[in-house]
Amino acid sequence: MEAKYPDDKTNFTFKMDKTTRDQFDELCEKIGISMSAAINALVKQAVREQKMTFSVVDENGFTPEEAAELRRRIADLRTGRMEEHELIEG
Repeated sequence: MEAKYPDDKTNFTFKMDKTTRDQFDELCEKIGISMSAAINALVKQAVREQKMTFSVVDENGFTPEEAAELRRRIADLRTGRMEEHELIEG
């Protein structure tokens, strides 16, 4: 009978900057899982679903497009290129 979870494990090595690694380690500790178990779960999910879903947001929770729009609006404010509008309540 074939084992459901074979012991034919292999090592998988990759490089990551130290700050990100430390932050990931801290996150894993908070949720009570090892980094190895977390990476294994992420990889197994990607293989099972045949896709990788994750959001690309900055530290403030903005997508690259949203962040660019905010930077444009801030630049407009700083250079005086803005229009004042009356608030219309409905």
